[in-house]
Amino acid sequence: MSMRILLLGASGYVGGALWRSFSVRHHVVGTRGARDVEGLVHVDLTDARALSRLARHDFDLIVHTAGLVGLEEAEAHPERAWRLNVESVRILLEAVRDRPTRIVYLSSDNVFDGSQEAYVESDPTAPVNAYGRTKVAAERLLDGPHLVVRIPLVYGRSPVSDRFLARFRGARTPAQTDILCAPVYLPSVATAIEALWTESGVVHLGGPEVLTRFELMSRVRDALDLPTAVVPVRNADSSNPWLRPSRLVLRSTRHEPLGPDLPTALDHLRGHRGSSRQERPTFG
Repeated sequence: MSMRILLLGASGYVGGALWRSFSVRHHVVGTRGARDVEGLVHVDLTDARALSRLARHDFDLIVHTAGLVGLEEAEAHPERAWRLNVESVRILLEAVRDRPTRIVYLSSDNVFDGSQEAYVESDPTAPVNAYGRTKVAAERLLDGPHLVVRIPLVYGRSPVSDRFLARFRGARTPAQTDILCAPVYLPSVATAIEALWTESGVVHLGGPEVLTRFELMSRVRDALDLPTAVVPVRNADSSNPWLRPSRLVLRSTRHEPLGPDLPTALDHLRGHRGSSRQERPTFG
């Protein structure tokens, strides 16, 4: 069944991929911030009146991928991070309070402190950075029919804001050897959210393999034959190592780890090298 979807943050890395995928089967109104992107509607998340007015249109679903995502930026500007990541959710909830519109909010593995081997949905949150604290606060606002989707590091090519592959543009690409996660291939995020968006509560997305960031970046570089040197660094040696938890492995009690595995994803990514198209992969 075709849905009417408001997609906040369609000019972003994950949001852009969702916009391209969802628009094939659904009527999607995508939003952007200051950067002009053809086909997207400008909205300032801190403009309560404008955001509320937009949300009150006849949408079946609001998918919220917008906000402030950089750990360092959130730490430097916690009040701005709170306005974008938390207050925007409060505005949306008020706008749809008497409507059947449901909200899907993209959260983060940074709601945890990294002290456990892995995390499932029922594990208590314990953020160590300002970004994680805003995500926990936003999650606590979303009860009833709404859905929180926590995502880990996501890799792959995005059609609008290719933030992941932009990391490889320099002659050297630093990557941590002491940061572990279960990364997810970007095209599979849209497939997963579409399968889950009739549910409520909290759900985790996590890939099948646990890798260091250095392992992931090295294998992407090799698969695409990129002209950069992936340089091993240690987060523990950085000036603010506490900002980034050392092990954030998301697992779920609601579904199996989200495929594909890394070799399959890299084959797919290699086949789309040089293209802005973000086709739906045939794997689950």
